[in-house]
Amino acid sequence: MTDAKDRFSQTPEAYLQSHHVVTYLNHALTSLYTVKDSDPKLQPYRYLSDYFARVSAGNHVIHQEYSYVSVNPHNRASFVKLFWKVYKSIGNHGDLLTAKEYHALIQLLCPDFPFTIVQSAARIILMDDAISDCLMAFQDFLYAFQVQFCYNEFLNACRELYLTLSSDKGGSGGGTTPRLEGVESSIFLDGITDLIANNSYHHPSIRVIHRVLGKSLKASFYTYLLGIANSDTINASIGVLPKKGHCLDSDSAAKSTKSDS
Repeated sequence: MTDAKDRFSQTPEAYLQSHHVVTYLNHALTSLYTVKDSDPKLQPYRYLSDYFARVSAGNHVIHQEYSYVSVNPHNRASFVKLFWKVYKSIGNHGDLLTAKEYHALIQLLCPDFPFTIVQSAARIILMDDAISDCLMAFQDFLYAFQVQFCYNEFLNACRELYLTLSSDKGGSGGGTTPRLEGVESSIFLDGITDLIANNSYHHPSIRVIHRVLGKSLKASFYTYLLGIANSDTINASIGVLPKKGHCLDSDSAAKSTKSDS
């Protein structure tokens, strides 16, 4: 979020863009026109006030199309929070589900949510064994899903970079599966730094990426993803889930609900 100092130093256009105001206003007005047709007595000012209150609290993404759910970082984080709050009982019961079963649950919240993102999240846990019948605990899937969805475009670009580096080091050219033996961490980090500098991807803290890749001379793509998914710093920066290990606590959901009101 933009702090007060940055807010007052921004131009009006930059402020509107950084907070995605036009996106929300367009969606709110479209929704208003749709609802008003069935309720002529609806007060537009009250509807818009309620709409932006839901946006601020992160309670605005349920049963929306994927194009809206994924349109900006706030919506993506809000959807992760929604998934956690709705399906937290799965973790409490100790149930293990497959990627396809998690996708089916997600589709109850967003009918056109793509399976590819769920599958990519599963691969963070299972590596290339993320086939339809592999089982995952709710907590493991939740934090992997959070980073994959919130940083999907960035992580996909990192994957392509890793594949290129793997090929340059003697891997089979044109391959689509990251090699498990890894690439040189420093070279991978330099490439990621260039990705961040030359693109507008929403990405994790570069300091955390440095820490993840600085633990060994070589890094596999899966250890890189797992390090990001397990980072308390990244989880805190997204700001919707409790610290890993506490997501199944009853008071965690209560605190989140209280902060939404």
